[in-house]
Amino acid sequence: MTRAAVFDVDGTLADTNHLHVTAWWEAFRQAGHQVPMHALHRAVGLPSADLIAHVLGEDRDASRDAELSAAHKTLYGQYFDRLPALPDAGRLLERLHDDGWTVVLATSAGGAELGALRRAIDADRAISATASADDVDEG
Repeated sequence: MTRAAVFDVDGTLADTNHLHVTAWWEAFRQAGHQVPMHALHRAVGLPSADLIAHVLGEDRDASRDAELSAAHKTLYGQYFDRLPALPDAGRLLERLHDDGWTVVLATSAGGAELGALRRAIDADRAISATASADDVDEG
């Protein structure tokens, strides 16, 4: 029998939540919104449009959502070379692999972000497959 372990990456194997909060906070600030960080902490993990709606409300000017999302993506991208893995995340994946498990990463990240997350975890030999934003049209 094949055993598989499927892991989320962003905020689960890599300690990125605080970086997302910072990037979103700055994106909102640059767009003229004063958003408390605690509101962002509670919203991290939501898709961008849902996060923006959660923070600014449904009656916001939604035509600026793409601009806010792009600003977050650019600001967050500045951290790609120093994303931190959670302690022993890579060792966990390698141990599962060594014990015969198929290790799969499932994430809404894609492209350069997924590459940065994989570098942070440093366990590529253990990862058999990924399901990422590059593989789907919608999360």
